[in-house]
Amino acid sequence: MISAPLGLRQSTDPWQHLQALRRGQGPLEPVLSAILQGDQPLTTELLAALLARLDRPAVEALLRGPLATDLTPLLEAAQRELPSLADETAIKRAWLEPLLALPRSCELLQVLGYFRDPRVAAALRAHLELLTPEDCQQLRQQQLLPLLGRQRRSEDGPFLMEQALAPGAAAWRRAALEALAVGLSAWSPAPLAAALTQLARDLDPALASQAVDLLSRLPQAQQHLRALSSAELDPAVAERLARRLQRSALVLVVHGRQGGLIPAVLQQFAAELEQRRGAPVVLQALTAGDPELDGRFWLAARRAGALTMVPLLLLPGDHARSDVPAIASRWRQQAQSEAGAAVAVRRRPFLGSWPAWQQLLARQLSTQAQGRALLWLHHPLQGPLAQRFLRHLAEVLGAPGLPAAYGDPQASLAAQPLRPGLLAPLTLAPNRLSESLKMVEWAPPAEVLPPLLELPAVRDFLLAELEALP
Repeated sequence: MISAPLGLRQSTDPWQHLQALRRGQGPLEPVLSAILQGDQPLTTELLAALLARLDRPAVEALLRGPLATDLTPLLEAAQRELPSLADETAIKRAWLEPLLALPRSCELLQVLGYFRDPRVAAALRAHLELLTPEDCQQLRQQQLLPLLGRQRRSEDGPFLMEQALAPGAAAWRRAALEALAVGLSAWSPAPLAAALTQLARDLDPALASQAVDLLSRLPQAQQHLRALSSAELDPAVAERLARRLQRSALVLVVHGRQGGLIPAVLQQFAAELEQRRGAPVVLQALTAGDPELDGRFWLAARRAGALTMVPLLLLPGDHARSDVPAIASRWRQQAQSEAGAAVAVRRRPFLGSWPAWQQLLARQLSTQAQGRALLWLHHPLQGPLAQRFLRHLAEVLGAPGLPAAYGDPQASLAAQPLRPGLLAPLTLAPNRLSESLKMVEWAPPAEVLPPLLELPAVRDFLLAELEALP
């Protein structure tokens, strides 16, 4: 039964009172005063509504008052609210220091663990390392493991892998594996792949199945999964592995050229990728209609239960923000008509937003520049989001970018006070920009890089990353 908090106007629905309080529509001070004076019970529902509105003095008052002897309402409210709120600066400023000042307990650590902080991580790790086998049987102690994973400290990876691999309570080992899943990208890939491969052979089918799922999310996942295919596995785990090895059909969204023409370098890339994946790969040009598909494409999609769409676009322009969602919507409609609910359409972020792509680009351009001044050219973009992205990319690449009209880049370059030694058109395949740059005789001379997909390291990176997709 939810009771209406004092200090709010009366209503026939107490839940509406709480929602008004959560949204800041009700006065906070009368409710807080009533709680501290003992006139208003501090229920889980009320604390969940208040949690994001309290400042540090209010939090400290509650911890000295009704929460001093029983943290249960806070623990239950935190489990509801903090997974999505704990990273917000205001929430962290209000709650973290007051909580750190309290004596350590399992219940307190269950609340603290939602906040990513070195002191919290150290406290969680110290507590977990002192637990006895009997302690590990307790649900509350098990719940601390995923919270340690949430801290995403690389040094905790070996400990969590050890807990998942060591003989012991099944629930404890599964909690350790959940912790590895929560912070997956923070752990060293090679030891993690080895641990997950071992866990996939475990006698606990639930644990082994989860290990297979996590293994499928690692770099070079298909290689690790194929290595498991000859192992003796529980039938349910073997079935899970077989599904993971069924690669989805792949749709690569590319810009294309006028009239829907797709450059040969992209067609050759798609053909090689299809051979490596063993599943259909089709190119969807923004300048053309949807490609014609044969039965083999939909058969692969039905077997995998999905098709995957990857926009090979490098900037967050109108194509990435508007055209790609519209294309994805059309594919979902087509998948529904061809295969019903059996095929999901997974849309990956556009290529230019991948951190690994940005780092690869920075390394490649630095290597190609060899100390020369570098300038990368891109299609003009509008809007604050695009401008923030361009500033970020310039910082990652360590060189400025220049908007240039595809048909006449020389006009933009003429306004530059200093001529660079290396010009890099930000394009995967040949287009009007890369071709226009080749036709200009630069004075002083400047080298013009070819389209990025013609650089071997870039091609190899994309082949490996796209091959590894499920």
